[in-house]
Amino acid sequence: MADRKFIMDLAKLVIAAAWADGELKNEEVNALKDLLFNLEDVTGKEWAQLQMYMDSPVSPEETEKLLGDVLSQIKTSEDKQLVISSLENLFGADGVISGEELVLLEKIKDDVSQVSTGLLARLSKMLPGSLAKRETTYTGGAQRDTQVDDYIENRIYYHLKSTARKKGLAIDLPEEKARQVCLAAGIMARISAVDSGISEREKQTIKDVLGRQWDLEEQEAEILAELSCDSTLKGLDFFRLTRSFFECTSLEQRRDFIKSLFTVANASEKTSYDETEEIRRIAKSLKLTHKDFIDAKLTIPDEDRV
Repeated sequence: MADRKFIMDLAKLVIAAAWADGELKNEEVNALKDLLFNLEDVTGKEWAQLQMYMDSPVSPEETEKLLGDVLSQIKTSEDKQLVISSLENLFGADGVISGEELVLLEKIKDDVSQVSTGLLARLSKMLPGSLAKRETTYTGGAQRDTQVDDYIENRIYYHLKSTARKKGLAIDLPEEKARQVCLAAGIMARISAVDSGISEREKQTIKDVLGRQWDLEEQEAEILAELSCDSTLKGLDFFRLTRSFFECTSLEQRRDFIKSLFTVANASEKTSYDETEEIRRIAKSLKLTHKDFIDAKLTIPDEDRV
């Protein structure tokens, strides 16, 4: 079985199952995107294909074809295990699989072992609960400022403009650039906070990266670096943060950005193991290759890595 084709066919089948009743609310679509965005090994190009399936309902005819495509590829015990592990990774994306989901997963395993057409029915029954859990994870934080869209539009960018105004500066960035710099600042602050607190040198490095990579004026970058490191970042959703950054940046921007994350990590003493692993996790979520990650890691001298 071609693993790449299977992963894509299975992801499309999951989307079709989510559209089973012909309707998905906006937040359900976002929750579905969060789940599938972290499905193992889906590339940026493949993600663009999946987005097309999420934009409108999948017809019953196409759903049946997708089901047939998935089932036709299940021929060996290894194929069956790939189906099961992919679904376990998908529905366990938030680290917890509920009791009801475990029961349904067991039934899916039975379907797969018998190559049963019941697979689609199981997926359709399982998805509403998983999407609701994902929505709760995202929206159920203690504060609304844990939400990425609110963070960009109403918190950081709002405070960036208002703080700049007090300093006699007028900031009016294009929407796409504003989104990029706010998300970038949030991710960099996340790396800075991995090892007990954020130092002034790390804040300075974040400022330098914002100025160099996004052509911000010095005072704009300084204000944004300060804002990104304050308490508004606590609890910001990792899945939505990285997916949002992926969707508004190019491949080259993301490759350069991962190198900048190592620069930030190395700003205060050395780059720790925990910081390296967090950057690895971010790189993977941004659909970068292992080579991209290693190339970025090698920008830090060996003696500066713990």
